[in-house]
Amino acid sequence: MASKKILITGAAGFIGHHLANKLRSEGHTVIGVDNFDHPCGAPAQCVHMDVRDPALKELIKDVDEVYHLAAQIHVDRSYEDPELTYDVNVGGTKNVLDACKEYNKTMLLASSVEVYGSAKTPAISEDHPLHPQSPYAESKRQAEELCKEYARKYGVKVKIMRSFNTYGPYQNSEIYGSVIPIFVRRILNGEPPVIFGSGIQTRDFMHISDALNAYELMITKGPIGEPTHFGTGSEISINELADVLINLIGKKMRPVYSAPRPDEVMRLRANITKAESLGFKPAMALEQGLKHYVEWFMKHRLGDSANVPSGLYLKE
Repeated sequence: MASKKILITGAAGFIGHHLANKLRSEGHTVIGVDNFDHPCGAPAQCVHMDVRDPALKELIKDVDEVYHLAAQIHVDRSYEDPELTYDVNVGGTKNVLDACKEYNKTMLLASSVEVYGSAKTPAISEDHPLHPQSPYAESKRQAEELCKEYARKYGVKVKIMRSFNTYGPYQNSEIYGSVIPIFVRRILNGEPPVIFGSGIQTRDFMHISDALNAYELMITKGPIGEPTHFGTGSEISINELADVLINLIGKKMRPVYSAPRPDEVMRLRANITKAESLGFKPAMALEQGLKHYVEWFMKHRLGDSANVPSGLYLKE
C-alpha cells in the first residue's frame, strides 16, 4: 500500500485518536485537527484548530484524503445548545467540503444512525426513512445532504459512513459520555448503572477495532455521495447490557432507573448487507469486546490492574 498524507478532523476524539494511530502504524502521514472541546484523554498529535476555521483549507490543500470526524456528537448537549450543534456539524462540514471541492480531495463524513430515529424495521438498511429525533440527529441529516449535493453538483469524492454505536478504550465516561464507559465506571466504583427510561431500548455496539477497519474500507471502496452502514447486525437492550457488565465485573447490584430522555431512539440495529458487499466483516463479539474494555479501564482509568475481580476473566 502506497503511503498517503491524510487529514483527520476530530483527531483528539475517541475514534479519531485510534484512527490516527492505526494510519500512522501503516506508514501514512497523518495531520490531526481538533479544537479540544471534548477530547478523549489520550495523547494526541493535533493542530489546535476548529473545523469551522477558514485556515483549515490550507491544511487540506496538501493532503490526499480527509476523514471528517469532528462534530458536536452528544444528543443531550444538542438540546442544551442546538445552535452550536448546527454550527459545528453543518457549518464545519461545509467548510471541509469547500476545501475538498477546491483541491479535488477524497473525503469521508462520519455520520450517525441517529438520522433514522427509532427503527420501523427489525434491521435498518440505508433506504430506511429518515426521522431525526434530536437537534444532533437533524444536524447530521443536514450534513449528509450537503455531502450529497457537493457530490452531485461539483463532483466532490465524498463518502458517507453511518456507524452504529462504537465502543472501546478512551471512550469518554464522564459528562456527555457514552453508555458502556459510564456503566463500567459506575459498576467498578460500586455504584449501580443508571438506566434512562425502561431499558428496553436496543443498540448495535461495534468494537473500535471493527470500526477502524470500516473507516479504511469505506474511504477506499465506499460509494460516492451515498451512505453505507457499519455495525454488527446484532442488538442488545440497555437492560441486558447492564446485566452483562455487572456479571462480567463480578459485582452484586441491580440497575436503577431514571426518567426517560426526550425523544430517545428505541431501537437501532444495522443491516450491513451493503457494507459486506464491500468486504466488511465484524470480528469482535460483544462480550469479548466488553471484557477487553473493562480490563483496559481498570488499568488505565483506575490505575490498579492488579485488583481485577476474578469474575472478569472469561473463557476465550
